[in-house]
Amino acid sequence: MLTCSFCGSKADTVAALLAGPNVNICDQCIRIGERVIKTRDALEQPPPGLAQWAKTDNEVLLCEIAATSELVDTMRDTLQTQILELRRRGIGWTVIGTALGVSHQVAQERFG
Repeated sequence: MLTCSFCGSKADTVAALLAGPNVNICDQCIRIGERVIKTRDALEQPPPGLAQWAKTDNEVLLCEIAATSELVDTMRDTLQTQILELRRRGIGWTVIGTALGVSHQVAQERFG
């Protein structure tokens, strides 16, 4: 029985499994990979409107930072929920820290 080389799911438990030479990937892992690539690409782009902020009046810019702050809070809550789920599944701080690009100590201090 073929399994996903990334998550270990068996072919009969996923919607699709692409087989290649010595490696297989399921549809769920492909979706995760797509999100990782989109996130990476978004982070490599300069923030939209950065050049315009110097020309923006104070009231508008204050509204912008309020909206940005709300978005940051929402994403922080999402990240915290994802990490709590990983911990519930028994995933260790070293693995989580590696995924976040920080040490296990930093990950545990921030999210533990």
